[in-house]
Amino acid sequence: MNGQRSDRTMGDLNRWSLLISALVTLCILPSCHGGTKMEVRSMHIHSRVSSRFARTFITTVIQNVINSSQEAIFEMELPKTAFITNFTMIIDNVTNVGVIKEKAEAKKVYQKAVSRDQSAGLVQSSGRTMENFKISANVGPLCTATFKLVYEELLKRRLGSYEFYLRIRPKELVENFHISVDITEPQGISFLKAVGTFMTNELSDGVRINRTENKAHVEFKPTLHQQRRCPNCAGTLLDGDLRITYDVRREASAGRVQIINGYFVHYFAPANLKRLPKNVLFVIDHSGSMYGNKIKQTYEAFTKILEEMPREDYIGILIFDDKVESWRNRLVKATPSNIKKAKQFVKTMTARGGTDINKALLTAAKMLFNATINNMLPPRSASMILFLSDGEPTSGTTDHAKIIDNVKRSLAAQAALYCLGFGNSVDFNFLEKLALENGGLARRIYEDSDSALQLQGFYNEVANPMLLDIELQYLENSVDHVTRHSFKHYYQGSEIIVAGRISNNSVESLTAEIKAQGLSEPFSVTVETPMQEEDEVSRELRYIFGDFTERLWAYLTIEQLLTNRIAAGGEDKMKITEKALDLSMKYNFVTPLTSMVVTPPEMGKSDELVANKPQEEELEEVEDGVPDALLSLDSHYYGHYDMEESLDSDPLYSPDRLIMETIVSPEPICETFHIVLRNLNDTNRICFRITEAQNVTVNLFHHEMTGVTVNGKLSEDGSGFVGFGLVNKGARLKVDVNLNNIIIIQDQDVTLYDWTEAIDSPGILKKENEEVTFPLSIGANCTIARRNQSLLPSISIDGGYAVVNHTIGVVGQFINPGVRLSSDSLGIGPFTLPVHRLNACGEELHGNCHLVGLSLGNLLGGDGYIVPNIFTVPPK
Repeated sequence: MNGQRSDRTMGDLNRWSLLISALVTLCILPSCHGGTKMEVRSMHIHSRVSSRFARTFITTVIQNVINSSQEAIFEMELPKTAFITNFTMIIDNVTNVGVIKEKAEAKKVYQKAVSRDQSAGLVQSSGRTMENFKISANVGPLCTATFKLVYEELLKRRLGSYEFYLRIRPKELVENFHISVDITEPQGISFLKAVGTFMTNELSDGVRINRTENKAHVEFKPTLHQQRRCPNCAGTLLDGDLRITYDVRREASAGRVQIINGYFVHYFAPANLKRLPKNVLFVIDHSGSMYGNKIKQTYEAFTKILEEMPREDYIGILIFDDKVESWRNRLVKATPSNIKKAKQFVKTMTARGGTDINKALLTAAKMLFNATINNMLPPRSASMILFLSDGEPTSGTTDHAKIIDNVKRSLAAQAALYCLGFGNSVDFNFLEKLALENGGLARRIYEDSDSALQLQGFYNEVANPMLLDIELQYLENSVDHVTRHSFKHYYQGSEIIVAGRISNNSVESLTAEIKAQGLSEPFSVTVETPMQEEDEVSRELRYIFGDFTERLWAYLTIEQLLTNRIAAGGEDKMKITEKALDLSMKYNFVTPLTSMVVTPPEMGKSDELVANKPQEEELEEVEDGVPDALLSLDSHYYGHYDMEESLDSDPLYSPDRLIMETIVSPEPICETFHIVLRNLNDTNRICFRITEAQNVTVNLFHHEMTGVTVNGKLSEDGSGFVGFGLVNKGARLKVDVNLNNIIIIQDQDVTLYDWTEAIDSPGILKKENEEVTFPLSIGANCTIARRNQSLLPSISIDGGYAVVNHTIGVVGQFINPGVRLSSDSLGIGPFTLPVHRLNACGEELHGNCHLVGLSLGNLLGGDGYIVPNIFTVPPK
């Protein structure tokens, strides 16, 4: 133990990472009182793992062997994914137990300790996967001190196994050193191994594994002789990692449900599924800050990733600085020839320029969008964007909130976005929110010699999608307080865990139904679990860890609430925070919302110390002491946020009451489509995107009998309309509507109106505020609104419109008899187009819509829909 009082204050907030680990170290250094050492009599580490949920007890006994008081520093490392639940000090037969308090309340204690130059920040970051727990206490002459630490964690399945990771660093010989890990898995243990990096022939004999079908006991109890570096050395060999890796048997496709003490846990990781193809768009930052080793390791990683891409997958590559460059203008199949060319393209990357994250991701969204609506990708496949950047946005749109909003609107839930933050200069909080809003997760890539391996390791976790749109459902009125149970993807080697409370004890069994989409057909299985029946293993679980199902539920609920809080705002954020805080306090967890207050025996309450949960370095605390972002998605690799709803099978088309709205908004969501049809009695819409058309004028609507026509001019990049021509041949009327003014031409009279002027010519034109309404004389109206320098036109057809009216045009062709609309397709005549779902597409839509992609060659008129100018009337 070090005789000096630590002058460390609370370290910079640090992030939780993916590695499932239990890391323990004890620091014992010479005291400042004459250099005398305190003796460690024993160090015991005992972990109980019950169905993936681990509770670890660490007990260390230290004796002061001299006749004067010494100050001891007790220091241990534990996993970042763990919640401390208890800490007790017994010194001179006086017991002091740490108390969990709200972080805001404990902050005053922390600040007071800092002002006294005390060890206030007791839990600090320690590398990629560890946190350092540290406390000092005064030990009287010839007295002993006992330190007891307890923490809990849920082991997450990664690449086909669970990993319990122990770092062994006592730093001196320990007379009684003992580690024991008891694992009980009702599903049965399929394999288990324990490997230590510090193992010698002598020490390897100290690791013993006893395993039965459902249980395993791992014990490491080295003697003093085995610990010594050499026969007469005082130094210890115990300096390294002990890693326990295992998995469970998985015969049941519906998974296993456990019910103990009124709570259930459902483990779902089906075996023997066929892999789904995936569509991966790599978006790689090659701005100036990527110079040197970063760009080199990025190339190494992506070269390896590309080599392992299955042939049935589709790939695309964008590289960006202040400009965006694409390898191909569309996603292509991962054939050997394409992979070779893709590797050559990535090799040409050089670090240069600024960082336009907004433009890069909007370009990626547009590329995926066009591929999807043009039916260029496999119908049942998982789409994802892998985005890698090492810095802040410095070009184009740089406001974080605006970028997040733009990407969410433009991507529109068509793919999961995975953000990889390279190095320490990146704002990880920003990347995490960006990923969360788009159904993905964020991961920090540490700038080190193994950066390329880190990139490859993350890709391997999402390389093999097995199911889409997974929904775990439970019998209505039998359960409540259920954790997240809808997931966009299930990946091979991961696991979905759902927990909840039994609300109806009168039912005899709990029914769980799992629905998803597999490669060739829907996946649907059901499992029934008796409420009262307990097998021998379950009874043993209750005995060794009786409340583990309830505590697992609380742990998982808090973890998910803290994740949801990252992307929430305003009142929602306050409610989430309050709920997570209440659960943290109830179950005595040290989370980012709580702190542990410890009073050493020789101190009064004015000298209390505080243990905080560290977080990401770049995050700033808000006034109440709670950071905006609290929890990394690293621990949520097994599933992703659902951003899509199931398609509504009810038809939306009603020929006697339709509205067609041409939407062109400055917001990115409106860059994904041009036209919307909806039933006026329904909030659902059908969205149309005109693809492969830039800087051309197209006929949207033409009524052959009256000659009433609406034409629209697309912008140079095809993202929306920049002008409209309205023609009524019978009234000898033409109207030019553009962003600057409205020009009315009737006979030989030409009148120009500013957008600020009112117009009221009954039967001809009406303008109020920034909306122009043009009667089409057939029971329909065309309205064009100017919003933020964009034109948003709509054509509404009321109940007086007769279905015998024959109309053509990009829009007009769909308001004729014979149009067929279902939940997943739109057809007219012999043609059928796929329909995709968009949710909450913007205020102008007032709801959801089903998306259809149209090229100018689609359906009736073909290229005939392109007209020379805005006043062209299609020939009869």
